[in-house]
Amino acid sequence: MATTSLWHIEGSLNDLIKYVENPDKTVEIKNDPSDLSNLFRYVTRGDKTADKQYVTAINCVKEIALKQMIMTKKQFNKTTGYIAWHGYQSFKPNEVTPEECHKLGVQLAKEMWGDRFQVIVSTHLDREHLHNHFCINSVSFIDGKKYNYDKKEIQRLRDTSDRICWEHDLSIIKNPSVRTPRAIYEAEKRGEPTRYNLMREAIDFAIEHSYDIKTFHQVMLEQGYEVNLNQNRTYWTIKRIGDKKATRMFRLGEEYSHRRVQERIKQKDRIVNYHNYRSFMTEAQPKYIRPRPVTFRGSLLRTRKITGLKALYFRYCYLLGFLPEKKQHKPLSTEMREAWRRIDRYSQNIRLICKHDFKTTDDVQQFIQRNTEQIKTLERERNRIRARMNRTDNPDEKEKYKAQRDDITTVLTAIRKDNKTAKHIIEDSPKIKEDIAKEERAKQQHFTVQQRHNNRRRNIDERAYR
Repeated sequence: MATTSLWHIEGSLNDLIKYVENPDKTVEIKNDPSDLSNLFRYVTRGDKTADKQYVTAINCVKEIALKQMIMTKKQFNKTTGYIAWHGYQSFKPNEVTPEECHKLGVQLAKEMWGDRFQVIVSTHLDREHLHNHFCINSVSFIDGKKYNYDKKEIQRLRDTSDRICWEHDLSIIKNPSVRTPRAIYEAEKRGEPTRYNLMREAIDFAIEHSYDIKTFHQVMLEQGYEVNLNQNRTYWTIKRIGDKKATRMFRLGEEYSHRRVQERIKQKDRIVNYHNYRSFMTEAQPKYIRPRPVTFRGSLLRTRKITGLKALYFRYCYLLGFLPEKKQHKPLSTEMREAWRRIDRYSQNIRLICKHDFKTTDDVQQFIQRNTEQIKTLERERNRIRARMNRTDNPDEKEKYKAQRDDITTVLTAIRKDNKTAKHIIEDSPKIKEDIAKEERAKQQHFTVQQRHNNRRRNIDERAYR
């Protein structure tokens, strides 16, 4: 079984040439290299490739492959944009030997790109699953055209890899899952709330608080999710209340397929889960409290009301559960729960709104313009101070100018930070209004679903007593 993927690399050719001419320069190697030199050095690292034993060059010489790729770009005057493509082919643990893994990688690279592009194939042995890396020059050495990785190429890469695996009696993924977007993947690694993370959390909670499939369905409803648990369907699905598109539960992981969910519920202690379910449902049911009469002094018409951006952000923070601090709650819609990832950003926004008493986004735009003009004035002043500092030889005067320069830099940093926050306010306001509308709709739909369920249960009880 082999999985494949490919993504583009952007960078500056001038920086790349400087790197090649200065091999002693050290560049931090990250998991996702940002330019061709980083990528080339990453895929051919000796500690990963058994001292470069499993490195093969296609349409170029291994020892000078990087320079040849640069020459191809300069020859066709295509030194900007995507400068390379980085791909991988990963195998199941203990399915292939290092020699077989490298042989299959070279075969795949020759069939995919060997007729037009320069490619480096390296096999990494530092993980339990052996995998090949491909460094592909974005410019063809034949006609100078750039490589286009579209949907047809994605499918061709998968089909070619599957066919090669089939020819060598290796397993093939019959139903490949959709790849998680990188932003969501990185957020999940950091433990931040994402749409999929919140779905997994809701399913885990429902399994702990249900003793059969019906109660599982009810607990999911109470958490703001609709699940389709039809036994005649091949896949169970889950979606947030109010969403149009559902997600197949098996895409959340092996532990969330319909068979595994049923097994996990059966493995739980039925009595313990029954009590958990009753306790949760008691807390989840709306409590109707008789309002206490309150006497107001003065006129409500003369009461000062919060309006504009300040009211919008206060409402949003309340729905998020951030306000009030003593009585926090969880929002119903998962869009609002995901917004907790940006709570620090929203806190900065509301502080700036309160500090300068912004009413509308036009006020924020004027604030940004004033700050921009002030930044230009301060930069000119700082440049004059730097010029005086460079002209003088007096140590005391130099220290004096340095202090003035640092003071201006401190002020500039604060103004630029306020400008950045102000731009966030303009960007976030439409999204906040949209999230508030979704939360209100989710509350209304949740109440409707709950009312329908209560009526159904009441009708069943009435028929039982007839």
